[in-house]
Amino acid sequence: MPEKDWIKFLDNDFKIFARRKTILGIWLNFSVVLIYQDEVCITRYDNAHEAPHRDVLGQRSGLIRKDFCANLPLKKAFSYALDDLSYNFKKYADFDFSN
Repeated sequence: MPEKDWIKFLDNDFKIFARRKTILGIWLNFSVVLIYQDEVCITRYDNAHEAPHRDVLGQRSGLIRKDFCANLPLKKAFSYALDDLSYNFKKYADFDFSN
């Protein structure tokens, strides 16, 4: 099973950890995680619950909510996640995730 992991470094101490797993070209799972400074996970996209979604996370309380990517195949959801976090990381950092 080909599995690929990588890090995309962004401005202001942000980075994106990306992981995808495929077999024979079929997408099995993925995760795209926005990290800030000292390894603080702000938000992540994955398909852990049978459907692609974004988890909005709080530092203390963990999961705040899930935003589902309705009707997106895994490959498109993965691309969407990379683009969204790459372009909107500052907006997500402004969110008060200290809950």
